[in-house]
Amino acid sequence: RRLEVHHLAPPLGGAPRAFRIGVPAFDLFPFETWARLSARFWRRPSPARLGYGDPAGDPALRELVAAYLRSSRGLNCDASQVVITCGAQQGISLCAQLLVQPGDRVAVENPGYRAAGHAFAVAGAQLCGVAVDGEGLDSAALARIEGCRLAYVTPSHQYPSGVTLSLARRLELLAWAERRDGWIVEDDYDSEYRYNGTPLAPLAALDRQGRVLYVGTFCKIAFPALRLGYLVLPPALAEAFARRRALDMRHSDIGSQAVMAEFIAAGHFQRHVRRMRQAARARRDALLRHWPAEIPGCAALPAVDAGLHLCVPVHSPTREAELVAKARAAGVEMNGLADYWLEGQAPPGAGGGLVLGFAAVPEGEIVAALQRLRRAWNLPPE
Repeated sequence: RRLEVHHLAPPLGGAPRAFRIGVPAFDLFPFETWARLSARFWRRPSPARLGYGDPAGDPALRELVAAYLRSSRGLNCDASQVVITCGAQQGISLCAQLLVQPGDRVAVENPGYRAAGHAFAVAGAQLCGVAVDGEGLDSAALARIEGCRLAYVTPSHQYPSGVTLSLARRLELLAWAERRDGWIVEDDYDSEYRYNGTPLAPLAALDRQGRVLYVGTFCKIAFPALRLGYLVLPPALAEAFARRRALDMRHSDIGSQAVMAEFIAAGHFQRHVRRMRQAARARRDALLRHWPAEIPGCAALPAVDAGLHLCVPVHSPTREAELVAKARAAGVEMNGLADYWLEGQAPPGAGGGLVLGFAAVPEGEIVAALQRLRRAWNLPPE
């Protein structure tokens, strides 16, 4: 029964269109560089790397991930704490498999990233939705959930609301985990995309008690089909996670790991991060500049200081459904906030929202999509 209810929707086909959620700028990836590094590796691979590898991941890549997180996120970790995964979703699934017993209560943001909730539910968790406000997860509401010892959060850029978890809430969340002898799964999926101000330290960098399991991915900088992510684990958990992962898939493809290691070591990754951040900022600005000023039943666009998506508040779920349906009929992709509530756990009187990704296509395509939206929504031309 759990598998019937808790599964991922089929992926959208075709090339990304405005305003597809969860994908970066594929058009800017340096495929020629990647192809050159890949050809170099496979021209004469070391026989030592062609057998069964370490289930925790390629040692060189793990060292480079740890070094990158130390410099970019202030996360004091070493390679022994890093487990390479098949994207962030496998990292979340491993957390569910190793930390959840059937019947355990697990706190998730509501609205939130449903794929994470599905992973915990399939492991037998009882999902407890926790409200999100302007400071992120409501830590006071979390504290009121009896018997809960695990929380999943997206603090850098909450999915889908787009808010950033405040420093005060981060400290409260860490204190909660210490009091409950619990765990926090921190999904830092959008951390490279920060447009204003200094990014707050991740929970894992503030953690002094070994309570935070940090989930990261390369898919939001490169492309989702790469399927490379990583976990940074408290030292006491690293070996158990690697052993459990070995049962699922032995280890990740050595070619992708080796090429990514060289991509980072040669400085290509850091340059690409800077380029992607600049492009995402420009695409965000195009959306903000050309978005219709007044849409009946819609609030104004929110500030967008981080990430690759935004959520426009809508006064009612009925109006949300109408706007999303007309947009999709006009060939414009967007999601309604209704897609992100836990089953049966939308609060009474909750409004709606339009969730839009703005990084997938260049500025010209964004402007053209907004022109189609104006016609679909019976708004005056710009």
